[in-house]
Formats: sequence, structure tokens, C-alpha cells
Amino acid sequence: MSLPALYVPLLTTNPVGWAVIGAAGYLTYKAGKKAGLKSEQESVEKVNLCDRTVKGAMKAAYKAKMKVDESLSSTKDKYSDMWNEAREEVTGQ
Repeated sequence: MSLPALYVPLLTTNPVGWAVIGAAGYLTYKAGKKAGLKSEQESVEKVNLCDRTVKGAMKAAYKAKMKVDESLSSTKDKYSDMWNEAREEVTGQ
């Protein structure tokens, strides 16, 4: 008595067997192609998430820089006015 798994001539010598093998191969190919597309789309979404995170951090850093520059320029104006007044008082006497 032979095992059905070892009795492959039904699939290899019969034209119907060739059709079964071809259909199984095609279905395997399509399943692999779909899985590849899904993983590619997921990796694209992950990259976009990383890009968005970096872009958000860069925006926050730029806004902080603008506020610091504004603060420094107002401080500079304030102390330059005081410096000019002190210089005028000393040279005016």
C-alpha cells in the first residue's frame, strides 16, 4: 500500500495534473504579489510618519528660534537706547 503523498504521477503525467500544478503556482504567485504590495504600502506609511514627525520638530524649533530672536532684538533695542542716553550724558557734560 503506497501513501497518497508519494503517489505523484497523477499530477505529473496527466494533463489535468499539469493544470492543477499550474493553477497552484499561479495562486501562490498572486498571493505573494499581494503580500509584497501590502508590506510596501506599510513601509511607505511608516516613512511618511517619520517625515511628519521630523517636520513637526523642525517647525517647533523654528518657532522657538523666531521668539528668541524677537526677544533678543527688543532687549538689544532697550539697552542700546540706555547706552546712547548714558553716552550723551557723559559727553554732554
